[in-house]
Amino acid sequence: MDWSPFVAAPLRSIAPYRPGITEEKLRRDLGLSEIFKFSSNEAPLSPSPLVMKAMRDALGQSHRYPDTQDLVDRLSRHQRVPASHLLLGNGSIDLIASLVRACVSPEHNVVLSEFGYCAYPAFVKEQGATVKLAASGRHFGHDVDALLAQVDARTRMMLIDSPTNLSGHALDPARLMDLVERVPAHVLLVLDEAYAEFASDDESAFNAQLPLVHPRVVVTRTFSKAYGLAGLRIGYAVADAGLIDWLNRVRPPFPVNRIGAAGAAAALDDRAHMECIVARVREGRRTLVDALGAMKIPVTDGRANFVLADFGPAAPAVYEGLLARGLITRAMHAYRLPGHLRISVGTADEIGRLVAAIGELKQPVNLTHTTEEDA
Repeated sequence: MDWSPFVAAPLRSIAPYRPGITEEKLRRDLGLSEIFKFSSNEAPLSPSPLVMKAMRDALGQSHRYPDTQDLVDRLSRHQRVPASHLLLGNGSIDLIASLVRACVSPEHNVVLSEFGYCAYPAFVKEQGATVKLAASGRHFGHDVDALLAQVDARTRMMLIDSPTNLSGHALDPARLMDLVERVPAHVLLVLDEAYAEFASDDESAFNAQLPLVHPRVVVTRTFSKAYGLAGLRIGYAVADAGLIDWLNRVRPPFPVNRIGAAGAAAALDDRAHMECIVARVREGRRTLVDALGAMKIPVTDGRANFVLADFGPAAPAVYEGLLARGLITRAMHAYRLPGHLRISVGTADEIGRLVAAIGELKQPVNLTHTTEEDA
C-alpha cells in the first residue's frame, strides 16, 4: 500500500537514515565466526565494571519509571554548569531533533555545512523549512565565513558538528569564538560535540560553558563515544534554562531509560575508564594514519575516534573485500564521497587485522592515485 498520501507533506522527500551494517547481520549473511566492526565510531572497549554493576542494580527497579535527577546533578558538577541548564535525551541526536522541532517553522531556513552530519537535513525538511548549505573548508571541516555568508533574515538556526562526523575535523577555539561572536542575534547556534572528549580537555571544558555566556548557543554531548555507552543512547544538551523549559514541552515523557541513566551516572564517576578509552583511541588513530600512509593511501586525520581514508576508484572493491573478511568499514556514499571509507579506531589487535587485510587487498588493486594536491 502506498502510504505517501497519509503522511505529512514535508516527510515525503525524506530518505530514511541507514545505519551501518551490524555484526549480527554480517554473521547471519556470511556465516563468519569473527566479525570486527570499524563502521560506527563506537568505543574500542566495553563498559567498565563500575558501570556494569550500576546497570545490574538498576534492573531491579525496571518496573518503575526512571528518575534521572541523579545523573543531571552529577553532570552539573562534572561540567560545572547549573542543573537548570542541562537536558537529557535518547542520544544527543534526539536533542538536536527536538531543538529543530521546537524552534524551526516552514518560513525559516537552517544553515548547515556541506559535509556536516548527514542526518541533519531530514530534521529541517520534517519541519517544512529550507536547508542552506555552506561550502566546507579544508579536510571537509567548517568554513566560518562560508557559514555566516549563508545567514539571512529567515535563518533560525545554524547546526554544525565539531569534530565532524565525516572527517573528525574540529573548529579550533579561535575560529569557534569568531563564529559565536558573529552569529546574528536571531540565529540559534547548535554545536554538536559528540566527539568532544577526544579533543583537548581545555577546549571541551570551555565549550560546555559557552551557553552560560551566550544564551543563543547550545552544546550537545553524548555518552556513546568516549564513555563507550553507544547502546544505552544517553545524550545531553547544555543550553539556556529558558530554552530548556520550551524543549520540555515538545519532548515525550521519560526519554531516558533507568538502566541507561544509571550506567551514565556511574561512567561519570569512573573517569579513569573514559581516559583509558581516549588514550587508546588516540594511540590507535596514530597507528592507523601511519599504516595507511605507508601504503600511500591519503588519510584525513581528525580529532575523533576514526580516520577518513581516500581509496579512490578502488574503494568499492576494498570495502567488499574487507567485508568478506569480517571487517566492517563505512562507505561514504551518504556524503557523496564514493572513493572514501571511514574507519573507526578499534583495539590494537583489531587495527592490526584491518591493516593486514588492506595490505592483502592492495596487491591486486593499485590503491595509489593522484589527488588534487599531488597534481
